[in-house]
Amino acid sequence: MGKTLHLYLRAPWRDKAMAGQVNLFNRLSHALPDWAFRYHPDTAAERLLAIARTGNGLFHMHEPPTRRILCFRHAYVYPFWRFERTNRRWNFDVAHAQFQPDDIVQTDAQRFMRRMARKTLGDGAVCDDGFIFMPLQGQLQSHRSFQSMSPLSMIKATLAHDPRPIRATLHPKETYSAADIAALADVQSRFARFRLVTDDAQRLLRHCACVVTQNSALALNGFMAAKRAVLFAQSDFHHIAHSVPHIGVTNAFAALDGPDPDFAAYLHWFFTRHCVDMQAADAKIQIRLRLQSLGWAL
Repeated sequence: MGKTLHLYLRAPWRDKAMAGQVNLFNRLSHALPDWAFRYHPDTAAERLLAIARTGNGLFHMHEPPTRRILCFRHAYVYPFWRFERTNRRWNFDVAHAQFQPDDIVQTDAQRFMRRMARKTLGDGAVCDDGFIFMPLQGQLQSHRSFQSMSPLSMIKATLAHDPRPIRATLHPKETYSAADIAALADVQSRFARFRLVTDDAQRLLRHCACVVTQNSALALNGFMAAKRAVLFAQSDFHHIAHSVPHIGVTNAFAALDGPDPDFAAYLHWFFTRHCVDMQAADAKIQIRLRLQSLGWAL
């Protein structure tokens, strides 16, 4: 008897997947040709039922409750995806891997970095206009377990440790409380160097001196423009960033004056060795190897 894969997806994504209109699930089907695919709504009730269902499962950006169920999520840039035992990015396998650039061919890495930059950063020259780009995320006054401090405290720490102006943006998919907006307004009124802006994130990345954030994907995108990053939270792409949870605030900002990391080698290592490229000719093999490495018997 063939095996069963249960997928928990929101509508209309689920309907498109069932109709064969989503490359990700078509590739999964090719990689698991003998498996029966069962599509379920992505609701708390359905995910609870997943524990009792026979077969394996995939949750999209939800914490898996058993080893038979994995989390899958977009790996920042299409067509790269991840399959993981957890939805917590700072506990992904790559987060605990050691970056070793020595065996990466530089010409391949540089070519890969240029391609990623064109795709992610858009057109326009890359330069250093002397400001810090700070992409904010959510819950500005909360200090969550994966963070070294709250985002509001991060702003104040950055102002204290770096003399450059800060241009901060709000996350387009976050809902901010009145208290959070008032707190930002208070900081802006007291510190002329801090400005909340609505500029295009791609342009800010191309023109900033560096990126300071909790663990926004925009810091990873900044690597494509050779922009260094200070991270105030745990992350899966901390290896060449200056991580406050790992080395502290003072050391993280002091490290910005050191030599540049090998951005090209890192991007090549991060994406081609620790993600699945769903447009690659060998995507089927990549998927099978990854699922097997996570304990699935195929």
